[in-house]
Amino acid sequence: MAAADFDAVLASWGPVEADSPGYGEAVLVRLFTDHPESQKLFPKFKNLSQGELSGNAGIKAHGNVVLSKLTALIKQKGDHAALLKPLAESHALQHKIPRKNFEIISEVIVKVVAEKNSAFNADAQAALRRVLKVVVADLGCFYDEHGYKE
Repeated sequence: MAAADFDAVLASWGPVEADSPGYGEAVLVRLFTDHPESQKLFPKFKNLSQGELSGNAGIKAHGNVVLSKLTALIKQKGDHAALLKPLAESHALQHKIPRKNFEIISEVIVKVVAEKNSAFNADAQAALRRVLKVVVADLGCFYDEHGYKE
């Protein structure tokens, strides 16, 4: 993975980091709207109607966790095993989140960040896709270590 991809993402990532609750909420609402089957993977949110998603404090809080963790991973510039391994363990063993869902949310993240952040141009979007592809692949390796079968 090229350090240039991380640098390209981080160059436009400031607004995301400054408002991770807002971006995180937007990501989860978009995820649940565009991929309603994914909502079932979140026990706290699985019974919410589409109208109850936006403005939900729990979704905003969880979205903040997602985007804050992603920011921390990106700042590691590929040296993210120490952060990623416990995340993989909890998502594989406790939450039972299929790997494909990380690919799905990755694309949602790219779309939402591009829509909300005009500085996040096509090059930054492409770099984020490459970064997220590596993160998801590495997450999958940790899933394998835990014997997670889908």
